[in-house]
Amino acid sequence: MNERTDLTDLGNLFADKPYPTADRLAPARTALLAEARTKRRSRPRAIGLRRVMLAGGLVAAMTAGVIAVQTFSSSAPASAAEVLRLAAEAATATPWPQPRDDQYLHYERIAEMRTENGASNVGGPRHVTGEVWASVDGSRPDLWWHKPSKSDPQGPEYKELLTRCPERGDRRPAYSDLREWPADEDQLRHKLAERGNEMAPNKDTATRIWNGVVNVLGSPVPPKQQAAIFKIAAALPGIETEELKDATGKSGIAVTRVDNRGRGGALSRESLIFDKISYVLLGGQELVPGQGRELWSITRPQITDILPAWSKSLKRRDCL
Repeated sequence: MNERTDLTDLGNLFADKPYPTADRLAPARTALLAEARTKRRSRPRAIGLRRVMLAGGLVAAMTAGVIAVQTFSSSAPASAAEVLRLAAEAATATPWPQPRDDQYLHYERIAEMRTENGASNVGGPRHVTGEVWASVDGSRPDLWWHKPSKSDPQGPEYKELLTRCPERGDRRPAYSDLREWPADEDQLRHKLAERGNEMAPNKDTATRIWNGVVNVLGSPVPPKQQAAIFKIAAALPGIETEELKDATGKSGIAVTRVDNRGRGGALSRESLIFDKISYVLLGGQELVPGQGRELWSITRPQITDILPAWSKSLKRRDCL
């Protein structure tokens, strides 16, 4: 054993790794807290490995922003309510920018539609990648850039400026509106039920709330309200866990609720998909017999003051 050589090798091994900042380590901290609370035991490590390999694995995981703690497996899944409680903690664990009303949230939203047995009206498989610049207070047009997918590089591409129409009740609220939503769970539960009733009227209260949850989470939500929404969803009946892939192909742990919205009362399954380690929201899925399967993913938003210069040549379209 040569300690000087070991230290030199270790330094060379991680010379090109990014510095483990608080932002990168936040998901790791969430995962470790979750592991401690649930009192799961880590799998025994294999013995006989070189010290530099063991240390290297730990440092590599930390610099990537994730500690490889087993928090979910097919043999011992967490309950759906526990997944949502962990998601609520994750929503506020990572530093989140506070945009001004006159700024934009810039993020990517990916959607994939697949046909399923018996489906006939989804228009065939489609994959849409959308880059979005959303006005924080909704006072200016949003910019959408629909890009060709990797699976269909010759597919259609278009860019559009979309104006919000306040009289349209089926639109998601602007980010600044969501920021004013109450964090009090009783009041927020009522807001979500109202939102869910606009999406699918005349449903029972739990279904209206769940529909409101899924709809609102399809765009960026302030962390405080996002955490409260997850806590409300955790108390709903009929939720269960399963393993699903989001629209990017990443496997996650899903919280699914079943509803009879398919043709002839067929059961549909609508899911929220979370990262297995950090419990950050990745996206969701809706599976409806006779209509097919739709997957979506959303990235963490960035803040920008202005739209790209090329957007000035676009004509505004009414009613987003």
